[in-house]
Amino acid sequence: MLSQPIPLKEALNQAKAPVYGRAACGFPSPAEEYAEPPLSLDELCEVGKPSLFILVAWGHSMSDLGVYDGDYLVVDRAKEPRVGSVVVARIGAEFTVKTYGIQNGLPVLIPANPAFETIVIGEFEESECWGVVMWNLHKLHD
Repeated sequence: MLSQPIPLKEALNQAKAPVYGRAACGFPSPAEEYAEPPLSLDELCEVGKPSLFILVAWGHSMSDLGVYDGDYLVVDRAKEPRVGSVVVARIGAEFTVKTYGIQNGLPVLIPANPAFETIVIGEFEESECWGVVMWNLHKLHD
């Protein structure tokens, strides 16, 4: 489940960090060096959009997809989910993060951890697809 949403309507200071190039995640390549423009995480994540919120994920139902307890999720409420989208859904008064899908013609929330059950949206109580997760930010090293 998630903590309360935090609106991102006002970006205070847009800091731009230099990008020094690219790093291969496969076999290293002696590719040509080229300059990358400075990167603003505010611009990259479109922080000024009024439909964006940051939520903090907790729990382990999406860990097999790389969404971990304590990750910061940038969620866009204006986006419509597609099959396969990672979404934030509201079930009753609680928020949950799952993958959006369709099974037997019904919208479902699919966990990425097999220890958790698939949820049919609207099966037990009032629920809605609240927003689409656009970015997942988590720390790799202390």
